[in-house]
Amino acid sequence: MDVFSTPAHFQPLNSLLNGDSSKPKLRNVRSSIPSSLPGPLLHAAPSKSRLSSSSPVSVASPLEPAIDVAAGEEKFDWYSQWYPVMPVCDLDKREPHAKQVLGMDVVVWWDRNENAWKVFDDMCPHRLAPLSEGRIDPSGRLQCAYHGWCFDGNGNCKLIPQSPLDGPSVHTNKRACVASYPTVVHHDMVWFWPNSDPQYRNIFDKKKPPFIPELDDPAFTKVMAIRDIPYGYDILIENLMDPAHLPYAHYGLALTKPFKEQRDREGGIPLDFTLKKLGIEGFDAELEFGYCKYQAPCILSIHADVDSGTKMVTQFSSHHNWQKLPWDNNYMFSCCYAAI
Repeated sequence: MDVFSTPAHFQPLNSLLNGDSSKPKLRNVRSSIPSSLPGPLLHAAPSKSRLSSSSPVSVASPLEPAIDVAAGEEKFDWYSQWYPVMPVCDLDKREPHAKQVLGMDVVVWWDRNENAWKVFDDMCPHRLAPLSEGRIDPSGRLQCAYHGWCFDGNGNCKLIPQSPLDGPSVHTNKRACVASYPTVVHHDMVWFWPNSDPQYRNIFDKKKPPFIPELDDPAFTKVMAIRDIPYGYDILIENLMDPAHLPYAHYGLALTKPFKEQRDREGGIPLDFTLKKLGIEGFDAELEFGYCKYQAPCILSIHADVDSGTKMVTQFSSHHNWQKLPWDNNYMFSCCYAAI
């Protein structure tokens, strides 16, 4: 059977373009949510999502757009944040790339007409075929592999090959568009804002991705690594925030200078840990060997001073990704910097 021939996804072209009652069914993204997520996230109702676009097939959210920190306090909006998708060095401009962030299937591709990376929903509004299985056409547009529909960098359909030249311009119908998300290259990584509403089109001017000053400091040398990890986002972030496990789980790896106290061979001692800032957007903390900073939802910086007067900084950038393995897994970027 044709991989795209699921009957539930088929609709006549005229019904697709002429009525809300015949919206194509969305792929089920909730089935990929890891059980390790907190209850409010795991059981969120997709109908409450703020995700939307001019396209009728914007992916329904598997998460609540906001969760209560405590009753009556501020809320953290998961869909009003910048998320890293992929380092630019690992992307090929000649083809589209399938990625998954926050349970959303997206496609990353290079728009040579605008000289910019783009992030779209990874589904053609026609029959929901993955656009990541398509190609970049000779005009620099993203072309669906199923029926050849072509889209520009704003998600507008520019060509439906089966549409008569002397017939109605069905490709200009808003229901023929694909959701296009705000995208920017920042610190050598492609980031996107997971809300395609027009009000967020220029969101970069109002809210920028987290800034990591060491990336702009020529005194630092950068090494970037990527790893698939077989557990959920929440477990990873909790682990990275836990300095007490370092002398045991990573014996000899993280020690930069002798501690003030010595309790055992591994160096397990009461931690000198002072919170300087704490809120829903993250925290800053001073440690005995340096300091750490968490910028919600996905940037953790650990600064460690060593005896020679040099400084090592480890940046972890992580996000939800459950694409490659059959169990809960997280896709983590790890950028290590060292001033020599």
